[in-house]
Amino acid sequence: MGADLRRNPERNLGRYWLTMSDAKAFTVVRSVFDIAEALRRDLADQAALVAQPDVPELAVQLLTAAETGWGKAKAVALMAQLGDVKPLPAAARGRAWSLLRIAMEALPATLWAADKLGTRRELLDELLRQAEAAQSELPLLPGKAERREQEWRDSIAARARGERAAMGGRQ
Repeated sequence: MGADLRRNPERNLGRYWLTMSDAKAFTVVRSVFDIAEALRRDLADQAALVAQPDVPELAVQLLTAAETGWGKAKAVALMAQLGDVKPLPAAARGRAWSLLRIAMEALPATLWAADKLGTRRELLDELLRQAEAAQSELPLLPGKAERREQEWRDSIAARARGERAAMGGRQ
């Protein structure tokens, strides 16, 4: 191919351009698949949310969101496609929103049309706002169960210190 290009560069340049374009598109799609796989795994591991779509479906959803320029109005719809976060505890909900934001931010910015980059920023801001809203539902002070557990931990630690001190005195 290289020799052919040297003999007649104008005639063959189109083929090489298409080859490079195909390789770039393949790399972008492969990256989106990797991001979708990581998102699905992290949602299960860190937020206890099993994403409804499998990796190829999730990758298509992420590509669609980027290509059509989804903005802040579509943030809830995008999360709804992953699964229902409403029954999750506030910490898990916040983590799920954060993970979705991380995934959307990791998508190559070239997926968005130049005139849609503003909507990308709006979508990221809305995902962050949703994560912060879920985190704000967490109690600031420990509840009755947390205080009781801390009392038990303190009493066990005090007992263990006393036993170590008694053992140290016998030796």
